[in-house]
Amino acid sequence: MTGFVTLPVEEGYEKFSLELAEKLGADALRNSDGTILPDDLLLEKYNIYSTLCITRADQAWAGNHMEHCPEKYLMSEPETAFSNEIQIDLMSSFYKEKYVIDTRHDPYIYWEVRDRTSGMTVEKSSWKFNRDTGMVSVCDCKKYHQYTVSFLVYQIWDSVSMYNHLTNNWTSPHIVATDPYHPASYQHMMEYLESWMDHNPDVNVVRLTSLAYSFTLDSNQYGSAKFVDWLGYTDCVSPAALDDFEKQYGYRLEPEDFVNKGLYNSTQLVPSKKYLDWIDFIHHFVNRFGRDMVDRIHKRGKKAGLFWGDHWIGVETYSELFKEMGIDINIGACEDGNALRRLADCPAECTKEIRLYPYFFPDVFCEGGNPTGESISNWVKIRRAMLRKPVDRIGWGGYLSLIKDRPDFIRHIQGIADEFRSIIKNGGKTEPHSSGLKVLIINSWGKRRAWINSISLEQQFSSARADVVTIFGSNMLECLSGLPVDVCFSSFDEIIENGIPDDIDVIINEGVTDGAWSGGDYWKNTVLIEAVRNFVANGGGIIGLGSPSAVLHEGRFFQLSDIFGVDLETGKTLDRSSLPFQVEGSHFITDDLNGKFDAGLEKTYIRLTDRKAKIVAANGKHIYISANEYGSGRGSYIATLPYSSENSRLLYRTILWVSGRDKTISEWFPDNQFTECAFFPETGMIAVINNSGQPQRTVIECCKNRKMEINLQPYELTWIENDKWS
Repeated sequence: MTGFVTLPVEEGYEKFSLELAEKLGADALRNSDGTILPDDLLLEKYNIYSTLCITRADQAWAGNHMEHCPEKYLMSEPETAFSNEIQIDLMSSFYKEKYVIDTRHDPYIYWEVRDRTSGMTVEKSSWKFNRDTGMVSVCDCKKYHQYTVSFLVYQIWDSVSMYNHLTNNWTSPHIVATDPYHPASYQHMMEYLESWMDHNPDVNVVRLTSLAYSFTLDSNQYGSAKFVDWLGYTDCVSPAALDDFEKQYGYRLEPEDFVNKGLYNSTQLVPSKKYLDWIDFIHHFVNRFGRDMVDRIHKRGKKAGLFWGDHWIGVETYSELFKEMGIDINIGACEDGNALRRLADCPAECTKEIRLYPYFFPDVFCEGGNPTGESISNWVKIRRAMLRKPVDRIGWGGYLSLIKDRPDFIRHIQGIADEFRSIIKNGGKTEPHSSGLKVLIINSWGKRRAWINSISLEQQFSSARADVVTIFGSNMLECLSGLPVDVCFSSFDEIIENGIPDDIDVIINEGVTDGAWSGGDYWKNTVLIEAVRNFVANGGGIIGLGSPSAVLHEGRFFQLSDIFGVDLETGKTLDRSSLPFQVEGSHFITDDLNGKFDAGLEKTYIRLTDRKAKIVAANGKHIYISANEYGSGRGSYIATLPYSSENSRLLYRTILWVSGRDKTISEWFPDNQFTECAFFPETGMIAVINNSGQPQRTVIECCKNRKMEINLQPYELTWIENDKWS
């Protein structure tokens, strides 16, 4: 079986490109950033994907229309006033090769000066902008108060281009992007697309590397990352868009609605109503822009592919509007099972293709790099999720020249291609056997940000590569991505308005205090609290991780502490110690653990608040896991859940326990926690996988009390026909 694989090609390596395509059974070829498609590779044997980033395709137009560069709000660093007047250098903490201050639009209409000590806006008569020096003078200051300026800038160096220059030592001219919100640029881009298709008649798939806007990647004065938000809506702010928003929504957005005290509406924050309105406003524009391109592509008899890893703004693949865009191939960067599910669960009817890591770039394929090890780690997580929810295609990107002399890596990715095709063939893209349980993840975003992780504190101090999202600490969604349960997402607003759906078995709330995923002040809403307590008391289950339902209110921090049986000690209680407890010697939740629970941290400051709650794991007085009966239902608290085979199994057992399914283990449940299986009833095939780097023996029992003992090599995937089950 061949096909279902897309490979990059590189000029000067035509022979190797074809040899590799044969080895991997590829049926599609594409170019990558900084490369072009060699003419003699445009063969009928392959589908040809050609990358087109329409917003930065015509550099001559961009250079002649710098007033159409993408704009955004930046906030100057807080300056302390030691007298009644201060001077603020707007660009002192930003990369001057990347940004230039917008002096075309009246700063006294679009900018704002704030007293960050009082939180008040400074009157426009009390500050002055010097266009020549880029300084703002603020008078009538209050001594020892801090002041900031929120100001508009043009982004004159595209973030992706800048990254490539710094990572790959590019020496070509800086790439400038253009904002299609301006009608003249919009029309020019459509004309450019038509001309581009005239000159690329052999291209089968127009692979749109972006639609309209780049993700948020702000750079400090040294050129390194200052603020990153893959899902942020900052790089789409123009005076024209702000004015149109006011006409449509009936109110005007202020600079503070974007800079948000210097937090820039991070996706980790509970979104405001104004911010959600802005997202919807930009989403409707980007959908119209994308629909216009897709229609033109379809009229030429070509398919439209969309790579949305770098350019989320406005796309919103889980919205109903996205379905109307008509994208044929939805392509997503994929480094783990969570990312796989993010793409695979997208409701739009289209081909779904993952682009695997590591990208063939010199940041990994270098002296001391370990691309094979990184790829194995990624693929093992992706594979377990794919057995639950498959995609249609896989692929790679980057420079083939970097892997030409790495035969071990080539053999490895050849194995990935074969394993992927075996999943397509033997699973038949049918539903695998499931536990029948439906799990609802509740947070501030709901399905808008389905399969997006709550970022733990540990990640903020990591030194991972800028282009790879590595989740440290709690990683509940990664654990969940390969489990035999149905997963859906809902926002707090939806629950407040409509209640908890009748078909839900288990609710999960996870996140850091005051974050978008945990919910912050939402948990002061009595309708939400009543709905969740009613759900659990009447037989439902709930799992809380990290700081679930966390907001200091009416003497409690976890507003659902009555369900979990525990609360977080904040240091504000009056000489109150944790109720005494004994860790359960054995409990269904932890019965598979071979030793100590790996919490990834030593101290939790979680204390017992209900004597009837069972403590399943702890470190001294610091509680890791609780299990509590609540009415006819159950609740469990888990302090943190780093991804591992053991912790994934623990999460599944917790789901079974809180749902009342702990009396019998679900069918098709291997006894070895390092192994998993998926049975496809429609094809009669069983996949058994080893998620570890060691040989494993596992025993699987199905519903008819039949058992099979299987020996697996490290990371092995094996297939068994059900009719041969003995």
